[in-house]
Amino acid sequence: MSGTVRLRSWRAEDRALGEALFDSNTPRYFAVVEKADFLAFVDDLPGPYFVLETLDGEALGCGGYARKLDAPSVAALCWGMVRGDLHGRRLGERLLAERLDRIAADPVFQTVEIKTTQHSRGFFARYGFVETAHTPDGFAPGMDLVVMTSPLDAWRARRERG
Repeated sequence: MSGTVRLRSWRAEDRALGEALFDSNTPRYFAVVEKADFLAFVDDLPGPYFVLETLDGEALGCGGYARKLDAPSVAALCWGMVRGDLHGRRLGERLLAERLDRIAADPVFQTVEIKTTQHSRGFFARYGFVETAHTPDGFAPGMDLVVMTSPLDAWRARRERG
């Protein structure tokens, strides 16, 4: 990986690179049984989805968001991931910030929610997300379902402070 990174909209032909990104995070961050759900998700996107890539097109990660059907003022972060060999390089932060900036630009949204695991809970907590529910083995054995939320006002204020 070298150079500047950018976020671009997901394209149907990105399915294979999405699958490779998913596989690079299995089994540490995703359970093998979740792969079919991920592929079904990218085949029928409920909201904006993006690829984080270098300027020369090397895929580094992907992620998106969607409006919660039962709570229209809540944006749900969806299937965010950085290539497994690139963790620790602040790419996850960049992917999260880009998505939160886009969500915050829509005045309809008041809250952001993420369903994650115990393995990523700390990452989201650093950005103001608070755990609201925890189901042991909620995704798969050894993969707890952790629901976290953050009010967008907090993100908007954080961005204004720089």
